[in-house]
Amino acid sequence: MKKEERHQLIIQLLEEENIQKQEELVTALQNRNIAVTQATVSRDIKELKLIKVPATGGGYRYSLPVESDEEMNEKLTKLIKNAFVSLDHMDKFVVLKTLPGNASAIANLIDKRFAEELFAILNDDDNILMITKTTQAREHLFQELQKYI
Repeated sequence: MKKEERHQLIIQLLEEENIQKQEELVTALQNRNIAVTQATVSRDIKELKLIKVPATGGGYRYSLPVESDEEMNEKLTKLIKNAFVSLDHMDKFVVLKTLPGNASAIANLIDKRFAEELFAILNDDDNILMITKTTQAREHLFQELQKYI
């Protein structure tokens, strides 16, 4: 498994489980048939800039750092400028086509940045389908995305 794929899986695990120790993360990955050592997980934690936050049942758990709107916009701008292929819309739908391998990261940022406008967002390797709550939200989203191009 590539490092980027492992990082995505770690992010998913952190959203789904209450992981408090590196050993728990190693075990969770190994339970998914991913061969990792604690040293590898330690490097992943550093590279992902994970932080510890209070857990609901007491103690502390690993979490992703909170990004500021400015940081999110910078990342989104950089990713879209480097991977943009096309942008289109219809009814409550907006479709962003990217270079292969970029849609997931861009979709993640769009989902965070435009949560109020979005009903749902789906992506594969190079396409992002955004479904908005209203046609007005679609128009706003489309106009905002055009600014990133």
